[in-house]
Amino acid sequence: MNRLLFILLLTASFIFAAETVKTTDASAQKNTESKTEVKVEAKEAKAEAPKTEVKAEAKEAKAEAPKTEVKAEAKEAKAEAPKKEVKAEAKEAKADAPKKEVKAEAKETKAEAELEDTQDVLDSELASSEASASTTKEKKEKIQVKFGSNFEIQAGKVFWSSEDDLNGHNLEEWFGRANLSLLTKTDRFIGKLFFSVYPGDLVVNPTYVYTEDKNTELEYRDILELREASALQRTKYFNFKLGRWENTDKHGDYFGGYIDGYKIGFKSTQKAENMMQFGFTPSENLALEFAFISTGPYLNTGDFRGLAQFRDLPSLEAIEVDLAFRTNIFDKVYSSKSDVKTNVSLKAKLNLIDDKLALFGEVAMLDLGSDSTETYIDEKGYKHSRTVVVDWKMPLTGGILFTPGVIDKIVLEAEYLADRHETVYKTNSKKIKDVLGAFYIEKSLTDRFTLSAGFHSYGSSRDFVLNGNLIGRIY
Repeated sequence: MNRLLFILLLTASFIFAAETVKTTDASAQKNTESKTEVKVEAKEAKAEAPKTEVKAEAKEAKAEAPKTEVKAEAKEAKAEAPKKEVKAEAKEAKADAPKKEVKAEAKETKAEAELEDTQDVLDSELASSEASASTTKEKKEKIQVKFGSNFEIQAGKVFWSSEDDLNGHNLEEWFGRANLSLLTKTDRFIGKLFFSVYPGDLVVNPTYVYTEDKNTELEYRDILELREASALQRTKYFNFKLGRWENTDKHGDYFGGYIDGYKIGFKSTQKAENMMQFGFTPSENLALEFAFISTGPYLNTGDFRGLAQFRDLPSLEAIEVDLAFRTNIFDKVYSSKSDVKTNVSLKAKLNLIDDKLALFGEVAMLDLGSDSTETYIDEKGYKHSRTVVVDWKMPLTGGILFTPGVIDKIVLEAEYLADRHETVYKTNSKKIKDVLGAFYIEKSLTDRFTLSAGFHSYGSSRDFVLNGNLIGRIY
């Protein structure tokens, strides 16, 4: 009995063990099948959607919401579903779009970025260009201001031969002045102020003054002269100048510049005049100037002056030509009886060696159309006045200009005027010459001092004079 019970118990144990093993095997097989199915689904999801889209969506998610919100949603998702389910949803999200669409979106995004970068570059270049243009304009409009001051002393000694030395002075000329100048300049504007101060003992300016006892005595007083105050505004083809200045225009030193009146002398200049001038530059070879000049108080008298300058003419590049005229036609406005005179001048310069050697010449016709009144006695002995035409005169000058470099300037020139003794262009001399000559030399001693000297005819006589001029620059 006991054996039977033992056998039954043993048999039941084996059966129970077998069932347990079978159940365990079935459970393991089920788990294995479940894992395999999940892996298959995951692989299919990976095949349906590329990694690029997931990354793009992840980036978009980052752009749309801050990190804190993403983390919060991730935590909530973890709380609502197990890890496997979240992973499965993420993997299913990968399968939403095909590979080509993701690449297209990526290319569009890249193209937009490149377009934005290009626009930024263009904006940067435009801003840089505008800034550069603004800077250039500021530079162009910047006014240059220059001050100048110097003192010059000049002496002259005549070597008497044919004329008499009536005064017996140590020097026939003893002259000096201090010059002050101010220059303002831009690309289209030039303004000038130029004063000269003459010490009383260095200029012949005798003035009789009353003393305390009501007597008179001779006194040499200083003189202040405004030699220039002008403003010039210019464009490419037009310029306008207003003020007071000297119209000294000659290639040599002693002779020439006849258009504004006959005046010869060592370092001679015309007197300053008040005028208004219009200039035109129709081409690079031609410049025109027309000036209205006041020659008397209340604008009762005035001149009209015209100048044409020809430069770099075709096949004549080495020749400079100036053609000018000046007439006192405006005197007729105040008085119809005014005597109208006209000067015409032709001036030329031939450059033989650039900046080294040149020939120059000038010819003029002075006092054209000039009238004069003379008194005569008729057959009965009565005096009468009549108007006669005064013969015009034609001075001719020419010379050589040499600038070797070691010496700043050397000028050798001469003038011819037929029948000079019959004209007003003579000095009170015993013997008057039709041909006059002059030699001029200039040399910079230092950057502050310049010495010039001249040996030339004394007036219209046969005698000669030696002149010297020393300029010292103060500022």
